[in-house]
Amino acid sequence: MSCTGCTGQLDDTNSLKCNACDSRYCLECWNFGSHNKTSDLDPNLLSTLKCPSCTNISRRRRGKNIPAILSPSYVTRTATSTQVTIESISALLDQKLAPTSSIMIYSRNVLIQEVKGLITTDIDKLVNGLREEFTKTTDHIMEEVKELNKIIKEKENIIKTLKTEQILFENKLQIISSRFVTIEKLSRDRNIEIQGVPEDRSENVISLFRTLCNTFKYPISDRDIQACRRVAKMDGKSKRPRNVVVTLSSPRMRDEIISATYRFNKEHGDINLNSQHLGISGETNQIYVCEHLAPDTKQLFATVRRFAKNNSYAYSWVKFGQIYLCKSDKTNAILVKNEVLKTLK
Repeated sequence: MSCTGCTGQLDDTNSLKCNACDSRYCLECWNFGSHNKTSDLDPNLLSTLKCPSCTNISRRRRGKNIPAILSPSYVTRTATSTQVTIESISALLDQKLAPTSSIMIYSRNVLIQEVKGLITTDIDKLVNGLREEFTKTTDHIMEEVKELNKIIKEKENIIKTLKTEQILFENKLQIISSRFVTIEKLSRDRNIEIQGVPEDRSENVISLFRTLCNTFKYPISDRDIQACRRVAKMDGKSKRPRNVVVTLSSPRMRDEIISATYRFNKEHGDINLNSQHLGISGETNQIYVCEHLAPDTKQLFATVRRFAKNNSYAYSWVKFGQIYLCKSDKTNAILVKNEVLKTLK
């Protein structure tokens, strides 16, 4: 090994180690003289030795009998020795500033700890700020959610109330509709409707109706005819003539005229009641005499007739404003309403 100060060769008998940095110097560099040995030195003195890099206090200023390290020696040195000492100092500085030196390791550790402390402090401040901001945001969101839940519950209660009222109104509407249908039937219970009578601008519908009654020998007087007129078509595009509606003096008379029409058609077989029986010249039109139905009932009866034809029902008819179906002579009649057709086959 070599001396850190003069780079001379060393052994355990002529060298001492710094107690702070473990650097080793010869006895001459420690100013103990080259004639001494380490075994001759005071152990207490050796336990406090520090090199120039570890202390800047001289032996005299501290007032202790410790040699002034690297102070001018009474030993005669040559120019070569002085030059070697400067180089050794440079080497010593390089050694102390080396990345693996104890001083650099210690300084590095201290710097790392300080940087960690600063970073930790800044991160803690940032995290605490974010936590406070996040807490405020979540609190605001929760308040809005509570307010929305409150509004939703209020709207749900309103919806429940409206649904209850809707059910009540629907029930009332059904009752009113039923009463209206009944009233409409009663208002038409003295009316008969004559379909298929050809139109003429100079016609007299009352005379046509009298002729009709005379055809199947039903006596009718002027006072029995309350009103007689043609009514508008339900389908404006239809080429059929407008129907004739006659208001009679009683529902019984209406039923008697309709029954007389059925008997006439039954008695005459293939030659049913037509425009020739009314004395109308030109193309022969089949004439039908039936009850004066409300528009909804009339549409339903048209649907029932198509259903009866497509599903092999023998009879479909109207009596007192009610529509009936019958499969054959051996089956019972079925009262038809809108929802009944869905269940029939």
